[in-house]
Amino acid sequence: MLIGAASKQTGLSQKAIRLYEQQGLIRPQRIGRYRHFSAADIDLLLLIREARALGIPLQRLRAAIRYQNQQPDWSTLRTFLLQFRGEVEAEVVRQQQRLQQLDHCLHSISDCPLVPAEKI
Repeated sequence: MLIGAASKQTGLSQKAIRLYEQQGLIRPQRIGRYRHFSAADIDLLLLIREARALGIPLQRLRAAIRYQNQQPDWSTLRTFLLQFRGEVEAEVVRQQQRLQQLDHCLHSISDCPLVPAEKI
C-alpha cells in the first residue's frame, strides 16, 4: 500500500510517516520513487502512534525498534513496553507519595489551633 493509504489506515499524517521513516523507526519497501507499506509496517505505525499518545519519546522508540529479516522484532518491542510500563508504575507510586505528603500538610494546617479557620 502507498503512503496515502497507510496514512488513512493509521490515522497518521503523511508528514509524520515520512518523519518516522527518516528517523529510522520504519523501513517501508521502496519501488522506484514510491514507498510501499506492508501489513507489518502498518502494525508498527499503529504501535508508534499509540506509544506517542502515551508520551514515549521517539528517541526511545528508535532505540527499541529492531528488525529481523525486514520485519520488526516484536519481542524486543514487547520487552521495551514492559520496561516502560514499570517506569510508569514507579512514577505513579512517587505521585501517590506526593499526594500523601500534601494530605498530611493540609491536615496539619487544618488541625493547627494557631491558624484562624477563615485563613484555611
